[in-house]
Amino acid sequence: MKHNKQQWLALIKEQQQSDLSIAAFCCDKNIKVKYFYYHRSQYLKNIPPSPFVKANPPSIKAPDDQSARLTLRCGSGQLHLPADVSTVWLASLMKAPA
Repeated sequence: MKHNKQQWLALIKEQQQSDLSIAAFCCDKNIKVKYFYYHRSQYLKNIPPSPFVKANPPSIKAPDDQSARLTLRCGSGQLHLPADVSTVWLASLMKAPA
């Protein structure tokens, strides 16, 4: 079965909201995985860049200094983190779906 652009977009969003891997989702929907990845890559090319800005950690003065933290801002929201937050954890947070 051929899918149009809107149908592919709906399938991509459905997979993202499901608990299924792409392979399992495609098997359920009887879709070839390579076609799903192709259309997903085309969809991802059209998504605007993240609204996050680069955060530069402040210089750390002392371990008990409350100003030694990172602040991430997006629109009117703010997220305050300790300056020594794990970079692996922070990367996984930023990669998590919205």
